Amino acid sequence: MEIRQMKYLLSTIRLGSVKEAAREHFITQPAVSIQLRKLEEELGEKLLIRSGRKAIPTMAGAAFIHRADDILQRIESLENWIQGFKGLQTGLLRLGSIDSASVYVLPSVFRSFRRKYPGIDIRVAVTDTRGLVRSLNAGEIELAIATLPLQSDEYQIEPIFKDQMVLVTSPRHEIARTRRWSLRAVAEIGLIMYPTQSTTRRLIEQTFMEAGATPRATMEISSPEAMKRLTEAGLGASILPVRLVAPEVRRGTLKVIPTGRLRFQRIMGIVYRDQDSLSPPGRVFLGMLKQKYTRQEKP
Repeated sequence: MEIRQMKYLLSTIRLGSVKEAAREHFITQPAVSIQLRKLEEELGEKLLIRSGRKAIPTMAGAAFIHRADDILQRIESLENWIQGFKGLQTGLLRLGSIDSASVYVLPSVFRSFRRKYPGIDIRVAVTDTRGLVRSLNAGEIELAIATLPLQSDEYQIEPIFKDQMVLVTSPRHEIARTRRWSLRAVAEIGLIMYPTQSTTRRLIEQTFMEAGATPRATMEISSPEAMKRLTEAGLGASILPVRLVAPEVRRGTLKVIPTGRLRFQRIMGIVYRDQDSLSPPGRVFLGMLKQKYTRQEKP
């Protein structure tokens, strides 16, 4: 059964003749007759009674066109939706992000995207890099902002943002009150850290080890915001993104502890399968993200 056959049948019944139906669809009368005959043969039911030049529906034909009309309306609605989706008038953008990127990397791009494409809904899954990869593999999101390095032959990985990180404590913490301290001392006192398997945790530990120290995690938590609040409460020191702690540092509820030549940083990147696999909203959002950050924040 073909969509065009249903359309020909509806036109024939509405207009009362095969000839008029053919004229409406800009094809020949024999072409319409052939398709109607094929439809009847496939269904095993006579759908039309041909009386002279007139075409009258049978009982089966009347029942069929009632349902066919509903189907064709749904198809038309779907076609209109697809055209709107391709034209970015409607649709859904599904992406994922690590926590920090959702706070200070993506909002300005979201704002520009929403201003230009108000009909596109946005769904953001916030989790760690491992969770983002799982969501990409499952097709739950089409692109992600993750912490690099990430090894994969399946995905395009493009660095876009260098995230500087600093050692912070409460001003009441013993490290903040000590004039001289060593990195080894900080490592031994203990830190509030990202979970063991997180990419950021591995980068921080690598930086410590390169300086000859092994950090001890007194607490592990996946939320940078929660780490910040626990650090403010004096429960330990932590290494967090500069942008995330800037308001608290200005207010004096957190203090940045200088680390000399030691630098903590991570690179955020866009991860996606390929351009062809992205939806129209996904391709446009990717372009806006790259335009903003590959120009401003070259890692």
